[in-house]
Amino acid sequence: MMTKAELRITYKKKRSQLTETEINSLNAGLLQQLSKFDWKDVHYLHTFLPIAKQNEPDMWSFITNIKIYSPAVHIVVSRSEPKDHSMKHFLLEDRIELAENAWGIIEPMEGETIAETALDVVLVPLLVADKAGNRIGYGKGFYDRFLAKCRPDCRKIGISLFDPVEKIEDVGPLDVPMDIIVTPRLIYTIS
Repeated sequence: MMTKAELRITYKKKRSQLTETEINSLNAGLLQQLSKFDWKDVHYLHTFLPIAKQNEPDMWSFITNIKIYSPAVHIVVSRSEPKDHSMKHFLLEDRIELAENAWGIIEPMEGETIAETALDVVLVPLLVADKAGNRIGYGKGFYDRFLAKCRPDCRKIGISLFDPVEKIEDVGPLDVPMDIIVTPRLIYTIS
């Protein structure tokens, strides 16, 4: 069993050491797993835009697939608000302007805003999770604040390049667990 800080260091290092071939293979596996979901009842699906230099999962292929195979699904992306560690959500449209922020995150500059309560599914980036659905992110709490504002029936799906660990030692009361963890190899439904 490890703490969040230990796991964050370990999995950031693991991810940084992946080769381009390994990343491509892992991303192909993630896309294959995400393609198994039935998105037809989803109206608003929130996804993250990957930080390429951090070897985050490539969600661009998934976004392309959703637009082709589930055109009724509205894709939503966020902009981080560093002053209060919140996030503002925008409909991802073809005409939306995207720019890289100080952390290397591609974000929308402006656009049609979407409330957290409108979201049916949120795809959450994570370094690793445990088998209870607790996640390790970058430690700023943006996603925990965001997810706490979503409807109780909004599905929270963690996206990881790595299989879950057994247990995270120091889960806090403000940590919002995932309902499902998707890895390149498997889909873990949290009971």
